[in-house]
Amino acid sequence: MSLEADFAVVVFTPLHADAITLKKIVEDEKLTAICCHSAEEFYKALANAVLFAVVTEEGLACCSLDKVQDILRQQESWSNIPILVLAEHEERNIDSNRFVRLVEMGNVTLLLRPTSRLNLVLAFRSALSTRLLQFAVREHIRKLSAHAEQLELLVSERTRELEAEVTARHRIEQQFAENRRLESLGRLTGGIAHDFNNLLQVIIGHEGLLRIVMKSDVSPAARKSLDSIRRAADHGASLTQQLLAYARRQPLASVVVDLNAHLKITLEMIRRMLGPKIRVYTEISTSLWPLFVDPAQLDSAILNIVANARDAMDSDGVLVVRARNCYLPQPSMPVAGDLAGEFVEISFTDNGHGMADDTLTLAFDPFFTTKPVGKGTGLGLSQVHGFAAQSHGLAFIRQERPGVTVGMLLPRSQDIPVPSDFTGTVAENPLSNVSVLYVEDNPEVAEITTTMLQTLGATVTVIDSADAAVQTDFSAVDVVLSDVMMPGKMDGIDLAQWLSKNYPHIPIVLTSGYVLDPERLSSVNARFVRKPCLLEALAEAIGNALKEKK
Repeated sequence: MSLEADFAVVVFTPLHADAITLKKIVEDEKLTAICCHSAEEFYKALANAVLFAVVTEEGLACCSLDKVQDILRQQESWSNIPILVLAEHEERNIDSNRFVRLVEMGNVTLLLRPTSRLNLVLAFRSALSTRLLQFAVREHIRKLSAHAEQLELLVSERTRELEAEVTARHRIEQQFAENRRLESLGRLTGGIAHDFNNLLQVIIGHEGLLRIVMKSDVSPAARKSLDSIRRAADHGASLTQQLLAYARRQPLASVVVDLNAHLKITLEMIRRMLGPKIRVYTEISTSLWPLFVDPAQLDSAILNIVANARDAMDSDGVLVVRARNCYLPQPSMPVAGDLAGEFVEISFTDNGHGMADDTLTLAFDPFFTTKPVGKGTGLGLSQVHGFAAQSHGLAFIRQERPGVTVGMLLPRSQDIPVPSDFTGTVAENPLSNVSVLYVEDNPEVAEITTTMLQTLGATVTVIDSADAAVQTDFSAVDVVLSDVMMPGKMDGIDLAQWLSKNYPHIPIVLTSGYVLDPERLSSVNARFVRKPCLLEALAEAIGNALKEKK
């Protein structure tokens, strides 16, 4: 190992001749010598950069051993300065106890005079070698310290990574558990809503037929009763749609929507709903991207959010409606989760009393509500959650000070919106001379729907399963109307796919209030009408299907 540039050999002897001789030997070894002329100079030099020290008996006699001991104790752990003491032969009057104390407190070598130059040179080289080994130990310690620091940094970094991984895993596990819980609830509520929809179809169908049969002869009392039936059925249909939306089993009648035009109409409904005392402010981009959504369910989601905000505010509250285009992921929108691409954000911020943290985590659960009994079903925000998820987006809630923000992120559609031509009225016998093959497994629903079709002028053949339908003679069939959820090997979607392959000229209309996998509807070329449906909606769906095949 090379010598340290600023390290020197310390020489202390009061005798000038000894100092010159020792300095000459040191320099001949190509070392730097520092000659001390007093004990104070020796102390100072010993505390600095020392290779080794050479001190004569006379010099040692001038020193305080306690002082020397204090200096040597202050060395670093790797350092033990070699000290060479030149003394007279033991037969002379020598303070031997002094040398013993010196040996006890340091790396001391006693050289007896007179001695030869060779002995001094060998002693100097031995002391230098010892010191160089100490320098090597120092370098190893420094490297070990550097490695230890690097290891600590690596350990700290890996610890942070592990903590982040554990946190992410915990979040994913919680999200997975939450999704499983919501999925289980969804299946339960979806099954209930499916059966309830069939009951509502029977009620709504008979109510509509009664209006047609009674026509102008209906009395005010009877008309009031029919209106009550319609309102109750509509309310029941709304509840089942909310259940199915939460369960993500609701077949959506999605179309490309011009969101700016749609929100303009929806804002009028919002203002009427809130009344004059709640102020509504808007921050809506003038060039919103179009959406591929079910317009009715979009309105239902918006009105559910607004109703929730209204109930959370005082009569003179403030609601801010925002809509903007956004590219995801976006650091400023952690609520977007894993969504990526072009989305439209629609959000509503109120200045109400807000939500507690535990309420916030349960807000999207079906039937969860903090409102008094009779003031809410607990299905409003769950419908928002289900609709947004089924539309390939998500719903979110963010705590504000004061109030909360509830919003949806919905994916952009690349298609151009097409205006609807639905008038809501039915012409006289619009299905006259039309032969309808109707596939429905529920006898009561089949009976009322058959009567509705006959009222529209159609000839109806009823079959109770898709498996039986494929064995039918289709030579005289003009259009097929089929339920989706049916027992057997085939359901309505399978039947539609089979018809498209074997009888591509026959139009298909599917009807259901519940679909186990709504995404499958996009795989078939068929019109769709949601149960429970009115006579007008049924006539429009079949009429449009027939026009498309001409």
